[in-house]
Amino acid sequence: MDQPDDPGGIRIGRLLAIPSLGTGARYDSNIFQSDANPTSDVITTLTPRLTLQGDWRVFHLHLSAGGELGFFADSSADDYQDATVELAGSVELGTTSIEGGIDIKRSHDARGSNDVPTSATEPVIYRDVRAQIGGRHVTNGLHYESQFSLRRLAFEDSTARNGSHIRNDDRDRLELRETLRVLWPLDLGREAYGEVTFNQRQYDRIPDDGGRVRDSSGYQLLGGIRLDLTELIRADLAAGWMSQTYADPAFGDIADYTLRGDFDWSVTRLTNITFNAARTVRETTQTGASGILALEAGAGISHELRRWLSLSINAAYSSESYQQTTRHDTITQLGFGIGYDLNRFAQIEGGIAYDQRNSNSSGEDYERLQSHLRLTLEM
Repeated sequence: MDQPDDPGGIRIGRLLAIPSLGTGARYDSNIFQSDANPTSDVITTLTPRLTLQGDWRVFHLHLSAGGELGFFADSSADDYQDATVELAGSVELGTTSIEGGIDIKRSHDARGSNDVPTSATEPVIYRDVRAQIGGRHVTNGLHYESQFSLRRLAFEDSTARNGSHIRNDDRDRLELRETLRVLWPLDLGREAYGEVTFNQRQYDRIPDDGGRVRDSSGYQLLGGIRLDLTELIRADLAAGWMSQTYADPAFGDIADYTLRGDFDWSVTRLTNITFNAARTVRETTQTGASGILALEAGAGISHELRRWLSLSINAAYSSESYQQTTRHDTITQLGFGIGYDLNRFAQIEGGIAYDQRNSNSSGEDYERLQSHLRLTLEM
């Protein structure tokens, strides 16, 4: 008879502490995502993390803190020190549940990213704070879900190759979202739903360096269905309409169809297939562009050859249209990974990935090959 999995960690009363430490190396053939004369490098990473989980009769708690330190073999100016702290909790009160959380990050945009000037001599460091609170109420006929979230982004300035000052506070902003969802149970494992989401995006600098006002507000209407069939197939499929209205009349409005799809199929106990897709409006500070109308899709297959040996293949595609400009990008990605459990405390994981961007904007194409090997120790 199979023995139950050991959850690991250190038990402290009702709390479970899970410390982990990862270290690895990554080869990147094009660290700046350059169209011509790509620069390659090897990046060594160190990723410590401590997670606390607590379960009481009606209350659940999750707290984690960690980070990633990256050290480039040649381009030391691109070294980074990312950190994150996450706190989440939920309360179950009969037919009503309430959950909330906050996520505080110190991260970076690498040189070569879309909104990082090509003349920058270092990555752009930014702080990303997200907070949300939501609830769910179940009645005999309908289920109701709601969520309110806010996100605060603040970017540090950087330096150009000629020594001049690059201001990045054009990107500083506050984003708010409010979602209301009503669900109709159809039969066991199936729910139809209608959903409306409102958003407001408020920038600190009005106008920005280009003389534009980037504040906007919008909505997204979705109708969909959720499936949860015998724990083998889980899916959330929806389609509808979205609109984004900009304060600056030069930007006009964006109004188009939207969709969302998440699919998870446990083909066998050893094989799992996932698929996801979404069509959204994303933010950008590219000159002249109001936003990015993006269609993204991805798929993955994972399989356990043995209990201690697993393989995975994943692919992704993105189509990005920069509104109010003629720029259009397509990005394709393909990756392969393998994981090997040395014992219950240690795992080795490695992989190789290829991604490519094709753009009708001069100088924005790139190809990149990455490979990595990582050791993770978890108590």
